[in-house]
Amino acid sequence: MRRAYANALGIVLILPAIWASGCQPVPPAAEPVRLDLAGVKPSADVSDLAAVLSAAVRQDGRVNPDGLKQSIDRLDAQLKLLAVSGPTATPPLYPTAPARQAYWLNARAAWSLKLAALAGCPERVEPEKFMARPFTLDGRILSLAAIDQALLAETRNGDFRVAAAAPGVRVDDAPLPATPYEAGKLRQQAAEMFTRLMADGRRVVLDIDTQQLRLPPMLWACREGVLAEYRARYGGAGQATLLTALLALVDEPARRRLTDAVGYEVVAQPVRTELAVPKKEIYFPGKVGKIEP
Repeated sequence: MRRAYANALGIVLILPAIWASGCQPVPPAAEPVRLDLAGVKPSADVSDLAAVLSAAVRQDGRVNPDGLKQSIDRLDAQLKLLAVSGPTATPPLYPTAPARQAYWLNARAAWSLKLAALAGCPERVEPEKFMARPFTLDGRILSLAAIDQALLAETRNGDFRVAAAAPGVRVDDAPLPATPYEAGKLRQQAAEMFTRLMADGRRVVLDIDTQQLRLPPMLWACREGVLAEYRARYGGAGQATLLTALLALVDEPARRRLTDAVGYEVVAQPVRTELAVPKKEIYFPGKVGKIEP
């Protein structure tokens, strides 16, 4: 089972085990990312992450590689704090479920950016290596896949949007936030990010050819939570389809997109290699190729 956790592709396949467990360390599958933690004292401060997000994240949630490069020192400073602080390492700093959930969301955003920077912000990455690369977090050796497990466990009986909105640099993740998550604003922030996720055609795909609505991995892993919230709001015992539930739980403009998918099969999005970065300029003799805005 632990080998399965090390595989980033296994989030969907091992859902029952994820819900039943907490955040388990992931066996190393790649060279660990090492940080000098000498003298670093635990703290819940996320001001360095706020500066990084401001510099490195565009309005559409994609990465600004130049901004990320310029703010890498502050990102490393934040990662060091996250390494020695956390729900397990320093429980008094994260005494509530929203505080723990905000920690995991911020850690996922920060480490996604770090791993993208280490890879040179390419347009594509190998998901299994990216998701399973070990690093120190919460006083343990974890990975992005392990953070996802923690989010799923934390939201098992709560708001599914928190886990579904897990931010990252891949198109299979929710968009990166403009500011860090905060315990006191978590529900509002997660709801806003969930709406952005559902309205993003790169992340939640309507495939006309196959007549499928393809959901990214974390949202697919939360599908029972989506149905449970729909039943809690509107009643019924298992009558609603996943698409019906999603339509009822999202706001505009996401609802308009989902209306176009009525009659489609709702499935898990096959894992993709693309990062959510602007496409690079392509130079040809005498002209420049089209640049994505």
